[in-house]
Amino acid sequence: MGGDALGLVADVGRVSVRFGLTGGGKGLAPRNVRSFHTGEHSTFTSALVAYLAELRLEDTPLPSALAIAGAVNGDVINLTGSRWYISLSGVEAVLRTRPRALNECAAKALALTALPQSAISPLPGPASKPVAEGGNYLVVSMGTGLGVAALISESGRFVPVASEAGHMAFSPRSADEEALAQAIAAKGQSVSAESLLSAGGLVAAYAALGAGKTVDKAEEVTRRNAGDETASRTTAMFVEYLGAYVGDLALAFTAWQGVYLTGPIARALQAQLAAPAFRRRLEDKGVFRRQLASVPVSVVSSSDLELIGAAAALNRR
Repeated sequence: MGGDALGLVADVGRVSVRFGLTGGGKGLAPRNVRSFHTGEHSTFTSALVAYLAELRLEDTPLPSALAIAGAVNGDVINLTGSRWYISLSGVEAVLRTRPRALNECAAKALALTALPQSAISPLPGPASKPVAEGGNYLVVSMGTGLGVAALISESGRFVPVASEAGHMAFSPRSADEEALAQAIAAKGQSVSAESLLSAGGLVAAYAALGAGKTVDKAEEVTRRNAGDETASRTTAMFVEYLGAYVGDLALAFTAWQGVYLTGPIARALQAQLAAPAFRRRLEDKGVFRRQLASVPVSVVSSSDLELIGAAAALNRR
């Protein structure tokens, strides 16, 4: 699809979906964005039809790209932690063109190619450079879950690579990290990186370190960081382990040209991520210390990466 053709983009999450339009002679930036919750519609297709009716596009064939919170494999895609599923052939019947589907974090990686520098805040360390062909990049997204994707240069073009790296085993090194791992294991739950590096992980970590103190939301931990000792320990553990995790992933994907942290938690903890502990754990990889010392890390301020990435995917087709 070229920039002059009208297209539909969607960010399909666990509890809601956002639709938007792109192209049509008005640029690729998503517009007419609307959100629909799973409680309002029994199926994804029902929400899609409602969106098209609202904009009076029911009879307009539309190319589309869907950024989906789940493993994109086959015609029927199950959404992680949601009662919805997506039938690509069903979407095709509504839009009259075959949709392009990609994992939501892969869409975020592809969005790096369309982001203005004003949306990127470099952390202390090597200077961030614009995304350019020939480089490999890493996106780590922290919100209700933990998402990881890479943007890999291949034969003169970028290829977004999805992963399930959030479910890699959690490997504690400090006493606080060990306390969290034991608390999670005691509940019979799998101890993965997402056990800490997510909204639920922050809540669980606060309880593990709080000697009986608990919070209901991750925002309570990030807000209390300055005046609550348990919150301070929790965010310090989060930041240090994130550094170690990012270092491992940079090695796995050879993402020497840049790492981008996205999601509400990264934005909320940007000041803590600028502390030396994050960078120290990232670089603490033995013989690769010097290589990792050259990797720039940035926080992305945009909250529309899934839609931007979907628009970029549609424009590439």
